[in-house]
Amino acid sequence: MAKKMFLGLIFSILYYMSSAQCSEYKWPQDQAKAEKYVDTFKAAMKEQNYKSAVPGIQWMIVHAPQWHTDLYVAAIETYDKLAETELDPAAKQQHLDSLFIIYDLRIKNCGNEVYVLNRKAYSARKYYNSDKAKAAEALAIFDKTFEVSGNEVLDNNLIGYIDAIKLNDLPVDEVMMRYNKLMHVVDAKMKKARFENHADEIGRYVKVINYIDGRLPKMVNLDCPMIEKYIAPAYKEDPTNLRLAKNIFEWIPEGKCPFNLIWFEAAETLHTSSPSFSVVKELAVAYIRSNNLDKGTKLLPEVEQHAKTASQKAWIDILKGDLEFQKGNKPLARDLYKQALVIDPAAKEPFERIGDLYLSSASDCSKVSGNAEEKLIYIAAFQMYLKSGNRDKMEQALAKYPTAEDLKKVNWKSGESKKIPCWIAETVTIKVKKEDLTSSAK
Repeated sequence: MAKKMFLGLIFSILYYMSSAQCSEYKWPQDQAKAEKYVDTFKAAMKEQNYKSAVPGIQWMIVHAPQWHTDLYVAAIETYDKLAETELDPAAKQQHLDSLFIIYDLRIKNCGNEVYVLNRKAYSARKYYNSDKAKAAEALAIFDKTFEVSGNEVLDNNLIGYIDAIKLNDLPVDEVMMRYNKLMHVVDAKMKKARFENHADEIGRYVKVINYIDGRLPKMVNLDCPMIEKYIAPAYKEDPTNLRLAKNIFEWIPEGKCPFNLIWFEAAETLHTSSPSFSVVKELAVAYIRSNNLDKGTKLLPEVEQHAKTASQKAWIDILKGDLEFQKGNKPLARDLYKQALVIDPAAKEPFERIGDLYLSSASDCSKVSGNAEEKLIYIAAFQMYLKSGNRDKMEQALAKYPTAEDLKKVNWKSGESKKIPCWIAETVTIKVKKEDLTSSAK
């Protein structure tokens, strides 16, 4: 009952406006009584007897709301400790209700809104970061904190905001609006840390960025339209932003988007600023696949320069094979892919590339399109995709396998060996789709 009365009194004075900062002690008319209550709650807090501190704090907030910031510091600590140790859910929630109202009262009576809101947001994360019932309330606190604080948001609340966003089931537009707002703050902090050459802060913000960007795919589908709508415009506004360039560089291929202009711009930005093996390799792959062979060829020496491991060195032959593939020299392309397997026997990409070579050769390997002889290449392609582990392409090859009717027309039987005509010149075991589906699933 006393708790409900206190909450009612708190709400009744929430709208009491004041520009005071509570930096000097401002006693009520009955100073002697107030001093007694102050001594009482301070003594109780010193003994960590927080329940006994509540009456004195309540009296002071009601009768001397501008006494000093010490009052709100004490009140926040008291209700925080009570909430931490309370086992009864209903009582715990009452303590939390009081805690969050105390933050509002401190702003109303003593100002310092940015600092206090950031403390309030930190408490919201502490108590509501996994509570679906309080998800909307926590998000509203963070929204207000970021609105008021701008780039002065406390570092502790950067991760808290993305967690609060994730806890709510929001439409894509609302998620991305908040994500971009959050990352704008992080970018500003990172820029300042770099300007001041604070290596420890830079490292901390890198971890924050990785955490936030790791959360985003769990909230939205990072497909091509989403990236074009929400990520690309921000990068176009600031093409020197390495974080955005990295996101576009990684997310567009990951989302299986066609390599487009914004991707090449982002990749070139990273290539200029930090030409790592992965950046140079992917850029070369993209130029070759988009038939810009001159640019792709020019990057090969740089790929060789950055290649250190067997896996990286194998990519040199893969890229050379891609170039020959684009030029139409399929036998040489296959030789180069096989050479990559010699350098790195654990590689999967060369098998996929050889499968692509075979799949592209239907018209090269039969005079009559669609007959059983032509379809032998799909069996060969399937075997390459099986070794690469690419199930999507395995399904593509299986879909074009010879059927039982195809075999009957040419008097072939399943299990026979047949040599593929033309440049492929490999021998395959004839199977129909059902047979290889069964064996590949084992």
